Amino acid sequence: MGLPPLEFSDSFLDAPDFRERLTRHEEELERTNKFIKDLLKDGNMLLTAFKNLSAAVQKFSQSLQDFQFECIGDVETDDEVNIAQSFKEFSQLLNAVEEERRRLV
Repeated sequence: MGLPPLEFSDSFLDAPDFRERLTRHEEELERTNKFIKDLLKDGNMLLTAFKNLSAAVQKFSQSLQDFQFECIGDVETDDEVNIAQSFKEFSQLLNAVEEERRRLV
């Protein structure tokens, strides 16, 4: 259900119907204004959360990139090499995803 139209000519008569329609329009404008303000506030909160998430992902990615096993003996085992390589590849994947997220935001 939409709002009834406001006719300029009705404003001269200053009838109760016109005042009621005018009040309904004003209430709708106030409701819309509040909605827009809430939407802006929520959007700003979302952008801040994205920035915080981005910083956390970058820190985690850097930790993965810097990870190294302290090997026992002279040579790392095949498992240690595979795990370290997997961490580095996962770090690169996280960086790529984060770069796309930054472009999106």
